Amino acid sequence: MEVKILRFLLERQGQISTREQLIEAVWPDPHTVESRTVDVHIGRLRKAFAGLRNLRIRTVYGAGYVLDYHDH
Repeated sequence: MEVKILRFLLERQGQISTREQLIEAVWPDPHTVESRTVDVHIGRLRKAFAGLRNLRIRTVYGAGYVLDYHDH
């Protein structure tokens, strides 16, 4: 799931992705997924690249998540 989420965020780099958009795009049966499930997977992704300064997932309060990537 994390790989699929990361791919989706990379494709929409710099754009806000809502939990609903992530669920619809990533999970095979979106109707069985709660929005908090997305938060758990986002947390795992953040841990996975915690040491990388140029890549981070930012929470946009009340809206969703944005992948920020800086090439330097």
